[in-house]
Amino acid sequence: MAKKDPTVEKTVQKILKEIPRELLELFYSEKLPEKLVQICSVCRIEKEEAEKIAFQIGKVLMGGLAPEKLLDALKKEAKLPSITAIKLFQEIDKQIFSSVRESLDKLYKKRPSFAKASEGKKEIEEAPEKEKEVLEKITKKEDIYREPIE
Repeated sequence: MAKKDPTVEKTVQKILKEIPRELLELFYSEKLPEKLVQICSVCRIEKEEAEKIAFQIGKVLMGGLAPEKLLDALKKEAKLPSITAIKLFQEIDKQIFSSVRESLDKLYKKRPSFAKASEGKKEIEEAPEKEKEVLEKITKKEDIYREPIE
């Protein structure tokens, strides 16, 4: 059996003490993978990308990646198109992070900027031309159920 390095063990214990209990419980719970499978099926994410997404969510919950940087990580690490990454990010925020928002705020010492309008507009500007139309339709705030007045 390999000998444990006391320095590494102390470092890990120190990191784990800084992470709020609620985040650790979610990280180790059975609900997290269930929710992730559900989110990935809604967003039509393949298994290979789902594993990369799970890793990024784990980094957020363990303090290794700020929640506001998750969208960029999804695009870069999971190599997702902008539209898919935005939809996925919104679902992760709604179904996973919303239940532990206060704990995430404590861990990162500030309120993460999830889905701000300015960020949405920035995403539209950065998206490739083909994706711009779809993104504009998604983020458009016009009420489509109102009938025109003649």
